[in-house]
Amino acid sequence: MTSSFSNKLMTMIPLLILAVISMANCVSYGHATREVSTAGSKSGDAAMMARYKMWMVEYGRTYEDDAEKAHRFQVFKANAKFIDRSNAEGKKYVLGTNKFADLTAEEFAAMYTGFKPAPSKKLAGFKYENFTLSDHDEQVDWRQRGAVTGVKNQGQCGCCWAFSAVCAVEGMNQIATGNLVSLSEQQLLDCAVYGGNQGCNGGFMDSAFQYIIDNGGITTEDAYQYSAAEGTCQSVQPVVTINGYQDVPSGDEGALASAVTNQPVSVGIDGTSSPFQFYQSGMMTGDGCGAEMNHAVTAVGYGTDENGDQYWILKNSWGTGWGQDGYMMLQRGTGACGISTMSSYPIA
Repeated sequence: MTSSFSNKLMTMIPLLILAVISMANCVSYGHATREVSTAGSKSGDAAMMARYKMWMVEYGRTYEDDAEKAHRFQVFKANAKFIDRSNAEGKKYVLGTNKFADLTAEEFAAMYTGFKPAPSKKLAGFKYENFTLSDHDEQVDWRQRGAVTGVKNQGQCGCCWAFSAVCAVEGMNQIATGNLVSLSEQQLLDCAVYGGNQGCNGGFMDSAFQYIIDNGGITTEDAYQYSAAEGTCQSVQPVVTINGYQDVPSGDEGALASAVTNQPVSVGIDGTSSPFQFYQSGMMTGDGCGAEMNHAVTAVGYGTDENGDQYWILKNSWGTGWGQDGYMMLQRGTGACGISTMSSYPIA
């Protein structure tokens, strides 16, 4: 009996030793894994911090104190990770850590958008209703025809509506007279304070057109310079007039194309999505935005890329550091970003 017990004990001892060694290895491996994971995390944060510091130098960004800098780093890190994930998916558009990369989506929308539709006194009808696109109209670019001024920058003032309206009037005037004149957004910001317009807190292109009609015209940018803040309305000599304005039939990209073929057109769009905020190049598609009307740009043309995909050419007012030197190529024919929901144009 004793001999049998001893034999069993001798058999179990090696097994117990193996079990102890195995447990020790597991503990050691787990500890090592945590060390590797921690080291990887630290390495990733270090790389991201280096990227952040380079970005700060590139855009001349400074902050009030270390706490604000640390907070902005966390925002930047989240945005950079989103940008990297999106670009890794091989979409038609490319995102970049542009000057807006330390802003949350909510902060960005509050500072840089501002399209607020309101009732207007637009002329009835659509003057391009019977216009038929020809083979010569496969590509239209009013920049190449000399009807578009350089990209402007609204700064941290939600008056995209004023820039959109001015761009459309500048184009209309050049087509009618042959002269391209840069007009005053500041005049609209200070003076077009009715029809739902709220200066830097948002407004409506149709209300801007109505002000130009009621005022007997609009002056030049040189005569009434932009300050990115609301001021007192000044009495200035108008240099360009319009006789009316019309809306493009809503939801009809064919009608919008007919209008854009003839002149630059103010359009409402969803510009608050993260892909829109960080857009750098390529063709923005509908998966990168919604259809809410919160931003205003100007459609200055359209075309077809090497893959046969159609696009709109949109002039924005966030400076040349955003997008393709201040412009966006937006997928055409799919209603992307609500492009055909609410658009209008001035009439000479």
